[in-house]
Parts: sequence; C-alpha cells; structure tokens
Amino acid sequence: PCWGEYFFDKCILYVFLLGCVSCVSHSMASFFSFPPKRAAQRLVSYWDKRIEIFGEAKAFMRLTLDEALADDSVALSLGYVRPTGQSDSTGRAILFMDFSQEGKADYTSFSLIRTVWYAIHVALEDENAQKEGIVIIVKSSDSLRQCSIKTRKELARNMQGALPFRLGCFQICHPPSFINIILKIVRLLLPKKLRSRIRQHKGTHEEVIDSLAIYGIPKSAVPDIWGGDLNLEGHSEWLEARRSIENGRY
Repeated sequence: PCWGEYFFDKCILYVFLLGCVSCVSHSMASFFSFPPKRAAQRLVSYWDKRIEIFGEAKAFMRLTLDEALADDSVALSLGYVRPTGQSDSTGRAILFMDFSQEGKADYTSFSLIRTVWYAIHVALEDENAQKEGIVIIVKSSDSLRQCSIKTRKELARNMQGALPFRLGCFQICHPPSFINIILKIVRLLLPKKLRSRIRQHKGTHEEVIDSLAIYGIPKSAVPDIWGGDLNLEGHSEWLEARRSIENGRY
C-alpha cells in the first residue's frame, strides 16, 4: 500500500504504522527484523527519503520502469547498479555496482540514485534477500576525476536507514591504484557499522574469482570482464524483461 496517499501527517502515519506493523510483518516489517517500534520508524524514514528522491508526484507510484522511473531511461541504460540474479552461500542477493559509469551520460544525481532504489527493490523481491540481505560487487571508477562526491554522499545517506535492506558487504574487485584515496572519503560518509564491510580483491581474474568464492560468491555472479559468467552486455535485454514482468503483474 502507498501509505502517503492516505496519511500526510507524519505523526499520524507513525502511530498508524506502530499499531499495524504486526499485521504486515511478512511483507515489510520482517524486512528489518526489528521490533515494531523500530520497524515503524524505518518505514517513516523510508517514505521521507522516497519523497525526497522521487518527488511528491512519483513517490507513491509503483516502483516500476513505466511509472516511478518513467523519466530515468538515460540513467537506467548505464547499468550503474544491477541485480545479478544470483545469491551467495548464505542466501544474500548479489548486485553489481559499476562506478566507472558515472559521468558517461546526461542525467541528474537523483535520477542515478533512483536507479539504485529500483535495483535494490528488484533484488528484494527474493524473500531470502529480504531476510539475509544484499552484497555488492563493485567496479571502481576509472579515474579520480570521474568520482562524484555528491553522488557518493547521497548514496551513503540512502543506505543509512532509508532503503529497506541489510548490507552484507561491498566486494571491490581489481581496485585501481588510487582506491585508498576513494576509501578514505567513502568511510567518512558511511556510518561506523558499514565502514568495516568493505573488502578488496586483487590479482589475476582467477585469483579474484577464487577470493570471492571464499565469501560464498559464485563465478556466475562475477562479470565477464573479469572472467566470470555474468554478461554485462545483456543489460538492455534485462530491462526489457523487467518491463514485461511489471506490465504483466500490474
């Protein structure tokens, strides 16, 4: 349900959610594995941030390619964040995040962030991901100049209690020589509990695949540019498949 369509006062919304959170435990509250009060607080934070990122006109639309993301086709085409359709050995969904796509098209920062929201919500359609969380395989920026501090800052804000998922870890593969400079900035932006959830995997393609396997990440979730089986060229086809699924569902 789109709570904001019916309750415009945050106090009323909070009281409502606190009272009914046990009734929606299997759909939303169980996402967080929190007591009802904390679950209600997170739901309010979620909708506050969703209104900020999507705007009042689209915040309460369905989070689909033809509704809430209808104006984000340019940012979506980059494949900035995409679900791999794979899980690690603990059942956490695996996403691929490609920071090297930043600045390669004309989009707004919020448009790019909306694509992150979309990818995470798609991953969370898997009930195991709702319970166990998400891990993110990361491709770093190609250069320091390409790094967008504004985008990184906004991403960090969205991961601090707004988006409804548990972040297991960032798995950075084949990090560039300037990675430590980026990580110093990133760790300043992230909350303390997330700062330790960043791992680097260096070496040959084989060595990186073996290193990821130690953390339960299969070769099928590793992009083909690193010797894995995930076809990065198939992103546009994945978007069209998603559109067909969503149109059939609604």
